[in-house]
Amino acid sequence: MTNRSKLSVSFENARAAANATLSAATSADGAIAVAVVDENGDPMFTARMDGTPAADVQLAIRKAYTSAFIGRDTSFYHGQITKDGRTIADWADPMITSQHGGVTLKVSDQDIGSVGVSGTGDEDRDEQLAKTGADAASKA
Repeated sequence: MTNRSKLSVSFENARAAANATLSAATSADGAIAVAVVDENGDPMFTARMDGTPAADVQLAIRKAYTSAFIGRDTSFYHGQITKDGRTIADWADPMITSQHGGVTLKVSDQDIGSVGVSGTGDEDRDEQLAKTGADAASKA
């Protein structure tokens, strides 16, 4: 039996992801929120710009949670459940969302957490910013 040690996103990685995400946001993106969770979906770091609605903060957390829970980016999940004819209700978990903007953090092909972004008004832009954060976390 292989004894593989479990990796997890560190506080420094989480902070680096949030900082990179917030730095990459432009004035056209509006006030955004970013959340970084560990491999279990538990919050490690959450930040929001001044004026970010509370709903976007919660949605960023849900996007990160969903990505960690399913082990895939939320855009992939959205496509998969649509293809399978399912809905998020099938999971019976109120934290699950199919909105784009949750990106998985991986190290050596192991899920260590996820980044979620909300607030731009464009799910694809949310995802692009989350990927920026994920890239920064992998280099921290």
